[in-house]
Amino acid sequence: MLNVIWNIGVFIITFSVLVTVHELGHFFVARYYGVKINRFSIGFGKSIFKFNLYDTEFVVSIFPVGGYVKMLDERACEVPLHLLHKTFNRKPIWQRIFIILAGPIANLIMAIFIYSILFFQIGTMNAPVIGKVIEDSVIGKAHINSGAEIKKVDNIVTPDWDTVRMALMSKHKNSTVTLTFANINENIIYKKEFNLNKLNFDLPRRDPLLVLGIIPYPIVNFLVTKISDINMLNKYNLKEGDIITKLDGNILLRSQPFINYVKYFQKKNIEIEINRNNKILKFKTDANELIQNNIKNNILITSQTVFPKNYKIIHRYNIFAALRQSLIKTWQIIKMIVDSIFNLINGNYKLDNLSGPITIAKGATASAKLGIMHYLFFLSLISINISLFNLLPLPILDGGHILFLIIEKLTGKPLSDQAYNIFSWVGFSILIILITIALSNDFSKFTSNL
Repeated sequence: MLNVIWNIGVFIITFSVLVTVHELGHFFVARYYGVKINRFSIGFGKSIFKFNLYDTEFVVSIFPVGGYVKMLDERACEVPLHLLHKTFNRKPIWQRIFIILAGPIANLIMAIFIYSILFFQIGTMNAPVIGKVIEDSVIGKAHINSGAEIKKVDNIVTPDWDTVRMALMSKHKNSTVTLTFANINENIIYKKEFNLNKLNFDLPRRDPLLVLGIIPYPIVNFLVTKISDINMLNKYNLKEGDIITKLDGNILLRSQPFINYVKYFQKKNIEIEINRNNKILKFKTDANELIQNNIKNNILITSQTVFPKNYKIIHRYNIFAALRQSLIKTWQIIKMIVDSIFNLINGNYKLDNLSGPITIAKGATASAKLGIMHYLFFLSLISINISLFNLLPLPILDGGHILFLIIEKLTGKPLSDQAYNIFSWVGFSILIILITIALSNDFSKFTSNL
């Protein structure tokens, strides 16, 4: 119960912060251009808290799934003559466009600001050192060994795994990519060119590192730490000290209870691969019995996170370098998101890549549990996503309103009510379809993990 409350609380805080920043962008720019703001609302529905300030009603509503800024507008209500100069619709088109753009821009500024603080504060980063190489992969066939550090992707310097992933995401359409490696122990620099034509970069669901065959440090070992008696040892072919590396050919990546991996397999017999004194052994065992004996504490398999010697590197930026890195980081994420949108449109990515509020909630709570820095990185990523999402040319989003204003500028008059209603209905329908697909994907992922 406490876990559910925690998850809901983190989600509400996350979404409320992002929405507040977005709406404050609209609010401040609108006031700067002299537009009267009637209401500033965080959430929808019945208000649970409100106060008046600067001739505006500030409201917190019961459903924290969005927000809005209600500006004085002749199209929405009758306006007294002495207030006509404060209406949104009477402002020049370029001012109205900037007022609308201010929301998405505020989310981008928030991300840049957070990244700047994080880059300025971070004293250590995780060097992109390869933990394991997947057999028969592109990297494996190139004879790249565990312990090699990726220095560059083409000409992009890669100080951490995040930068490596971003660079690969932007390069995967190219026919080839050149990786520069360094052997940490011998400090030898060498380059390898890889052909990407036949690789399946079904982003964002697939990690580009795994597509190439790289398992990054830190790696997770599942160690057999206890077997209650000799009968158990003979039955499961396991010994204390064995390292379990694969289940049914699947490499174990995440640091979670081993039994959670076993539960994913719905069949009785499961193939386990182990490393025993650097010798690889494979055998079949009963998955259900293994789970029960783990629950009864007859057999214990624990996860151990393994780091290389030079995994952590010291790297602190001054305030100007931190700002530069934050701009680079934000631009990389924007390119990745835009690339994903175009790939969804042209059919390169499947619609099951769309994610909704449940995925955001899970990401928020998971990052919050890892600490404030991880949570802030996640918050920045979602803030950029919200900024770009709002710029889509759908009528009820900021991008749709900007599109209408551009049409008004080109034609010399606003859209007719009939045309506006048709465009709004079509845009609303598209948005509902996208939200439905995203929620369906969320529930599908959620139920599959139960």
